[in-house]
Amino acid sequence: MTIDNIELPIPSRDEVLFVALGGLGEIGMNLALYGHDGAWIAVDMGVTFGDEETPGVDVIIPDISVIDGLGDKLKGVLITHAHEDHIGGIPYLAGRFKCPVFCSPFAAAFLRRKLEDDGGRRGKKVKIVEIPSGERRAVGPFDAELIPMPHSIPEAHLTALRSGAGLVVHTGDWKLDPDPVIGFPADEKRLAALGEEGVAALVCDSTNALRTGWTRSEGELTEPLTEIVKSSDRRVLFACFSSNVARLRTIALAAQAAGREVGLVGRSLWRMHDVAGGLGYLKGLPKFLREDELGRLPANRMVAICTGSQGEPRAALHRIVEGQHRHVEVDPADMVIFSSRDIPGNEKAIGRLQNRLVAMGVDVVTDGTAMVHVSGHPARDELQHLYGLLKPARLLPAHGEGRHLDGHAKFAIECGVAEAKVAFNGDVMRLTGGDFEQLTKVKVGRVGIDGEARVSLTGNSIKERRRMRLDGVALITVVLDDKGRIAADSMVTISGLDAGDDPEILDDIEEAIDEALEELAIKARRDDNAIEDAARSALRRELRKHTGKRPQINVHVVRV
Repeated sequence: MTIDNIELPIPSRDEVLFVALGGLGEIGMNLALYGHDGAWIAVDMGVTFGDEETPGVDVIIPDISVIDGLGDKLKGVLITHAHEDHIGGIPYLAGRFKCPVFCSPFAAAFLRRKLEDDGGRRGKKVKIVEIPSGERRAVGPFDAELIPMPHSIPEAHLTALRSGAGLVVHTGDWKLDPDPVIGFPADEKRLAALGEEGVAALVCDSTNALRTGWTRSEGELTEPLTEIVKSSDRRVLFACFSSNVARLRTIALAAQAAGREVGLVGRSLWRMHDVAGGLGYLKGLPKFLREDELGRLPANRMVAICTGSQGEPRAALHRIVEGQHRHVEVDPADMVIFSSRDIPGNEKAIGRLQNRLVAMGVDVVTDGTAMVHVSGHPARDELQHLYGLLKPARLLPAHGEGRHLDGHAKFAIECGVAEAKVAFNGDVMRLTGGDFEQLTKVKVGRVGIDGEARVSLTGNSIKERRRMRLDGVALITVVLDDKGRIAADSMVTISGLDAGDDPEILDDIEEAIDEALEELAIKARRDDNAIEDAARSALRRELRKHTGKRPQINVHVVRV
């Protein structure tokens, strides 16, 4: 079985096939393909974000080489909800497919706004087809029904995919919240009706599959947040995900109850505010103030909601902490509340930001010290309850790291689900119409968005950036005449190492490079590659002696 295969099998009319290009074995970048009767659809097309291992890369998208190979056999992209890890890849990837994007009115409005903000550079040809919540549409070879489920954003959906090969349910992100603040509780009668219809396979959210109990309700947050805000006589800043519309509502209500005004800081927050407000999801709330209006308020009357809960260096909270924001500041005795959970991989960045705030004398509140956050994903009791409603014959865990997928599969078996199997990105699984098994494996991967360019995350550029971050960079300039004789002393510039500021070390390095060049035969000195190798080796020896470091080295050979 090769992982270099970029061709998907042709699904028969008697089966439903599944393969994820992202979202299995990771949290983020969700993209699942479902195949039936010779055609395929995509469910979600998300992104994830760069970290310390991908310096300079802000956004990461899935490698969709297998979609390129489908041509007109890809009949539609169906979006479960408008979170970035489910919809954010469309502006970057829309030029790679010609089929429509099917989604709810909220997701459609959000996507259009993203495309407008992008200036139409990437996704100007996207055809968007709206499907109201609770309705059914033909999407390629499937009859797709969007069933609303509570989550942290309006119009999140469980998707029922009907075909001649059976009913497959894709949950997307969900929880069974009796008081979701945004939207309504799950329609359990509708879910039970799917179970009676017969669910051949369930592809299900695994984010909290290792957590016991029942995820707490968003509605339970208002009172504790109100009390926390009331406890401060200084500024109160909330850091949360811009896409958590339910949390915007909860914080606004808490601020109002505490006698304060509330505002938003961060462009993505305002984008989500405008979309949600335009569709009526922020009715009954006080007006959200602009950043300049917040800055004019007395400290004891202000609540600011900021982007940057994951320690992102370009987000609003980071700029505020660094004193680089035009209107909003944070001072000793102010309070910063991190109203979100840590995404795996972001722990160090979040810790650095929180430690910086503590050192400034700021009162930092997290979900480890107070009830300031509830998850938007189901814990084990909710998973078991959903199994009881849907009665799936098979379960494929999704939306989780390996440990979440494995734990979910084992738990499902314990709860009486007949078959549960773990798959990872690239595994082509048969869900219905035969044995529940892996048929083949196709090529998957990640592509970084570096400004306007796309970069390989395994290529030399990212490897060199990591080396520069760890060991610095050195530039050598060597000047030779047309006969290969040294025409001027070599020059060395070192950045990212203290050695670059030490004249004695630099003199030693430059002298060593000149000696190495002098030892080369005249014929070798006419070869730029030989010159570069000799200069690089000499610098590396000297730096190893003085610092023990191996910087990224670039050699410029100048001939006069």
